[in-house]
Amino acid sequence: MAVWEVRTIKQYGDRFWENVWHLDIGADTDVSATMIDAFRDFDRSLLRDIYTLARIVRRPAGTTDAFIEVILGLAGLLPSTGKVLPLFNTVRILLNVGAGRPGQKFLRGYLSDADLSADDVHIENASVSQVETALDALLNTASSEGYSFVESADDKPVVSGAIQTLVQMRQLHRKRRRST
Repeated sequence: MAVWEVRTIKQYGDRFWENVWHLDIGADTDVSATMIDAFRDFDRSLLRDIYTLARIVRRPAGTTDAFIEVILGLAGLLPSTGKVLPLFNTVRILLNVGAGRPGQKFLRGYLSDADLSADDVHIENASVSQVETALDALLNTASSEGYSFVESADDKPVVSGAIQTLVQMRQLHRKRRRST
């Protein structure tokens, strides 16, 4: 079992953010080019065109090895029609590991006002389906490569993914340090 940490790094102006995925690549010595392409396709398909998928970096998990970098600089594929929501409004993906608490990923750069239901706190079904389709394609590519996504805490294999319909406000989840 060889678990690799794969980070997809997005950019808006001089601001960067990333999603970290853990992938068990079995007996392989590096993540395949097919899997790197799947990460690229996943992120670009869920990113507005005002944002950029800057690069994808990877290294064996738990090491201090230098990252192996793939520089992309590719714009997102979703048109920025209407009002794009601030980056702290995220889509939450639950990565189910069979038993126990699921892992989670927060997708930034996806939501616009057109993706919201009438109550402005839930995501429209069509938008949820789009994220589910992209996530299924990513998980299926990993499976066809003989890889499996794992939850980083205890390397439990991810069985499936689920999309939360409530808009997550990532900014509100962080504790603030008081200035004295």
